[in-house]
Amino acid sequence: MAQKNKTRPHPGNVPRKEVPRPALPGADSSADRLCWRFTHADHGGPWCFHEISPDELCGVLEQLGNFESMTVNEVFNGGYPGKDYDIESIPNKEAQGRLHAIKLADQTRISRLQLGGTQRLYGFRHGNVFHIVWWDPRHEIWPSRKRNT
Repeated sequence: MAQKNKTRPHPGNVPRKEVPRPALPGADSSADRLCWRFTHADHGGPWCFHEISPDELCGVLEQLGNFESMTVNEVFNGGYPGKDYDIESIPNKEAQGRLHAIKLADQTRISRLQLGGTQRLYGFRHGNVFHIVWWDPRHEIWPSRKRNT
C-alpha cells in the first residue's frame, strides 16, 4: 500500500491573521509631543538616578507623564518649565567634566526641565525627544543667582 505524501505548508507561505491592536489613546497625535530616552543617562556621576528615593522617582515619572501631554514649544517657550543653555556656559565645572567623561561634551546645547522646587532634569533635546542625562535634585548643575533658590 502506497503511503500518501502529506505535505504541510511552509510557515513562510501561510498567510498571517492580522490581529487588531487596541488603540492607545493619544498615540495618533503624539508625534510632536515631548518624549524621553534614557540611553545617555549618567550612571556614575553625582547626578545619577542611583540615589533617588522611591517617592522622588514616582514624582519624577508623574511629571514626565504630564510633560508628555505637551508639545516641545509649550515646554520650551519662555524658560519655564524647560530651558536651553549653551554647553560652554555651564557654571559647574564638575558637570562639564562629567560631559567629557561620558563622551557627550561634543554637544552644543543642553536642556533643563524644572520639576518643581530645586529639582531639575538635564539632557539633550533632538526634535521632540529629550535624552535624559542628569537628575539634579539640589539645583547644583546650574545654580540660581537669586538668593534663597
